[in-house]
Amino acid sequence: MKTNAQRRLPLQASRPAYRSLEGWALGMLIEHHAVKECEHHGHALDRSDPDARNRAREAAWSQPFSGATPEECRAAIDEVLRGIGDSCPDC
Repeated sequence: MKTNAQRRLPLQASRPAYRSLEGWALGMLIEHHAVKECEHHGHALDRSDPDARNRAREAAWSQPFSGATPEECRAAIDEVLRGIGDSCPDC
């Protein structure tokens, strides 16, 4: 029987963690706890935490998405936040 190390597939070329600026922005908001996911349906929910929003915007400025300017990254964060409500549409 093969061990776990022997069963591993060969490493493939790595791809970027995020494929779009909007996906990156949502990831930043989740990482900084500005939004959370509905436990039942997985929809993003706004936590209404201004400090978390500011931390996400500051991180977007200092660590922008590859190929985007810091201004575009902040705008993407704001745009994603405008599209997220504070209640799950399916609950």
